[in-house]
Amino acid sequence: MRITSIGLVIALTATLLLAPFITSAANQPAGFCGSANCQSEFKKLEKMAHYGSGEAATIVAVAYAKGEGVEQDIKKARRHIKQAVRWREPMGMHQMSIWLRQGFIFGQDIAKADELLDRAAKTEFGPALTDKAKLLLAQDMPQTDKEAIALLETANEQHYSPARYLLAQLLVSGIGIESDLARAGVLYKNLALKGYADSRQRLDEIINALEQISTQPEPELVALVQPVLANLKQIDDIEVIEVRGEQLDVNSELSNIVTQLNSLNLYYQGSTGSRIPGNLCGRGGSMCNVAFDRKTDTTFGANTVGELMGK
Repeated sequence: MRITSIGLVIALTATLLLAPFITSAANQPAGFCGSANCQSEFKKLEKMAHYGSGEAATIVAVAYAKGEGVEQDIKKARRHIKQAVRWREPMGMHQMSIWLRQGFIFGQDIAKADELLDRAAKTEFGPALTDKAKLLLAQDMPQTDKEAIALLETANEQHYSPARYLLAQLLVSGIGIESDLARAGVLYKNLALKGYADSRQRLDEIINALEQISTQPEPELVALVQPVLANLKQIDDIEVIEVRGEQLDVNSELSNIVTQLNSLNLYYQGSTGSRIPGNLCGRGGSMCNVAFDRKTDTTFGANTVGELMGK
């Protein structure tokens, strides 16, 4: 996978999501890209899509599909996403697979959706790896579980938050991988530092469980848990990164997207040390609700540009 592709998705999505907060309702249309300058930059993105940028074509297709910042135009959405697929753009193949699976923009075609997802996953595109892993987990077989974990590990190495979050869930529940609360806690900690989903709540549940475990009359276990707890609790001394609308200049941000594909590496990666099995949640801890349900967690990809980064 090309990390720049995820960088572009995140950077453009941040612009799309935060623009409404910095656009004056009195002077400009509500929503993304209301100003003339921003509209000009979006046109440049469309031009890039026309002349061969698969990433740009995908973003433009998603914008037209839902009418984000532009008038909804299904024909343009279909045309741009097909262009991206013809150019073998992983982001485009993945997005079209989502639409085909949902029957959105195109008629539902599961076989074609699977084909495109496989093609995107082979490029190691993080979002595609994650969706492929979910499909494999839903089969509930040891071999497919093993394959799913391998895909998620690859996406996690690319700092893709949804993959990291799902991997943490599996580490807690012991699905497809040996349970490990220590590593799950570190993953949730890294995600919580970015304010991702309910990662801080998940982290607190692990911390609470480990604190209960540390009171057990088992010296070796307590010695194993204490350094892990100290590491996880450091989050209280670290500033959580928050993106606020008033700090964003839409025009300049969109210009940056047009001129370069940015890779955002904002997560900490570190060794978790010794493994603490997740089944300890039954030994005085009360955090089993963190577990992953392979039958219900089957949401794939995104329908809007905003959803591309899980907002």
